[in-house]
Amino acid sequence: MNLRQLECFLEVARTLNFTRAAENLYLSQTVVTNHIRHLEEAVGFPVFERSKKSVSLTENGSILLYEAQQVLDSAAACQNLAERLKTGYAGIIRLAYIRGIEQCILTDIIGNFYQKHPDIHLELLRNNRKNVQKLLLKNEVDGIFTFNPPFADRYEALLIQSYSLMAAVSKDHPFASGTSISYSRLNRETNVLFDSSRQNTTMPDLDSALLKVSINSCTAVIPEFVIRYSSYEKYIRYLPLTDLDISFDVYFVYSKENRNLSFRLFLDNISRMLSPVNHSDSRPSAKAYASRGETGSCSSTTKDSPF
Repeated sequence: MNLRQLECFLEVARTLNFTRAAENLYLSQTVVTNHIRHLEEAVGFPVFERSKKSVSLTENGSILLYEAQQVLDSAAACQNLAERLKTGYAGIIRLAYIRGIEQCILTDIIGNFYQKHPDIHLELLRNNRKNVQKLLLKNEVDGIFTFNPPFADRYEALLIQSYSLMAAVSKDHPFASGTSISYSRLNRETNVLFDSSRQNTTMPDLDSALLKVSINSCTAVIPEFVIRYSSYEKYIRYLPLTDLDISFDVYFVYSKENRNLSFRLFLDNISRMLSPVNHSDSRPSAKAYASRGETGSCSSTTKDSPF
């Protein structure tokens, strides 16, 4: 039994006419007749009752018809999937990201891609910066969303978005009554336990730091997107920093040697999302989501961070 035999079986069953079935399949009637004969030999019973004036399905043929259709549908689906896999329109992409960005840019990027490519499965892992970078170095993921990427020339870093840094102080702190604070004064007059402007230094866990900020035992400097997922709004006041010309830059980092075709589609989609749209001013904005999507090789620092 083969797919061609089943295809002839379905067409004869549909038309109940060997001549028309042969015409529809662009085969000779002799070829169709032979396929049906070989099918009947394979299953061990006749699938059609034939007379000089009519053709009809046998009882067993009627039962076999449904399964034959399922087999042909599955074969067509398998062939279609193989074509999509070959071109990258079906497959698996593995991504890792630092905690927090799922509350802002990551949801938009992943959601936009999935709407266009629902047959590509996305595996997502969340961890701190050090661990997501290890995953990429071990080729366990296709790309990572991180900050201060510490890799060499064989990796590419795509700037996704830049965030302002904010001061986090307890609502019981004297600074909480102001509308902003200078970075120099914050460092001079308070204990800054967590400072995202110093991305090459090891710092404590962010949640632990914010808990200490909430009880007024210290302060912190954090990227503005942290405010969106922090659960300390009742206890912490967030203030713009007036004299800190540093942003918190989120990058998407991947190996230039990656040959995953589905991943190339993901990269193309990110690039389109980052392209300037309907802007009369062609200058790139460091703060805008629709930045120009700068690329560049990464530096070689290796310090850890809590993200």
